[in-house]
Amino acid sequence: MQKIRGKLGGVEIGDGHPTRIMAVLNLSPESFYKGSVALGAAVERALELEKYSDFLDVGAMSTAPYLETWIPPEKELERLKAVLPDIVKNVKIPISVDTYRPQVAEYALKMGASIINDVTGGWLYPDMCRVAADHGASVVLMAREKTPKKGRQPIDRVLEALRGSVERFEQCGVDPERIAVDPGIGFPLLPPRDEPYVVRGEYRHGDENWPWWKWDLHIIAYLPKLRALGKPVVIGVSRKSFLRRVAGVDSPEEVLPASVAAEAVAVLNGAHVVRTHNPRETRQAAKLGEALRLVDRA
Repeated sequence: MQKIRGKLGGVEIGDGHPTRIMAVLNLSPESFYKGSVALGAAVERALELEKYSDFLDVGAMSTAPYLETWIPPEKELERLKAVLPDIVKNVKIPISVDTYRPQVAEYALKMGASIINDVTGGWLYPDMCRVAADHGASVVLMAREKTPKKGRQPIDRVLEALRGSVERFEQCGVDPERIAVDPGIGFPLLPPRDEPYVVRGEYRHGDENWPWWKWDLHIIAYLPKLRALGKPVVIGVSRKSFLRRVAGVDSPEEVLPASVAAEAVAVLNGAHVVRTHNPRETRQAAKLGEALRLVDRA
């Protein structure tokens, strides 16, 4: 079987390497999990997360698709400019910027970030691939469909969306070894424009056969199919709403046990990087997933 390898911010990821942990640091008070938000003490919080993490993913605008979290790019940049230079100066692990806006990514890369985490897969702003290529950046491309492919299995729809993103970024000059993919747990169809966009209801992927939370479960169960892309897989399930639905709890604060369980399963099924709000607990879950993956089940 072909080994899948790559690099994020100079750190080797993929088959044969330990599961890497990407910690979340939010500068957005609108974020769905308030425990991830660090406004007055962002550097201190970053240094604490660094103890358990391989990457730090900094976001200045929440992209939770079921909440009113949109802000204009000027506000997103203002939040980043207030703290990113100090974070880069003090944190030694690679910095990722969680943004889909090229001007925000360009600023972050100039300041010393080395990874772009684009939750639109580069589809909302095609110029993002030029920014990544010009700076030699690594990218995490999330699966997002412009229109629903009704009647198909979720994992096949995710594969097709990711394949298109990967091809676009490779064709515009991004190093193929610096591309990782994210199946987009918790994210519905791509917004038509960069403006306030909230999605609610049971069928957020445009198919009445697939309620949103069953879609997410299907993707995690069939995660091994993403190997067909030949790219390392980044997974983000931490405290997300499908877990709350399954566990029967109401808030992200209550769902840590289900989060780490889902992370262990995702690693067992082939995830190479886990993006998380709670890296200390996630590192233990990842080690369990790795150990199970290595068990000979012939």
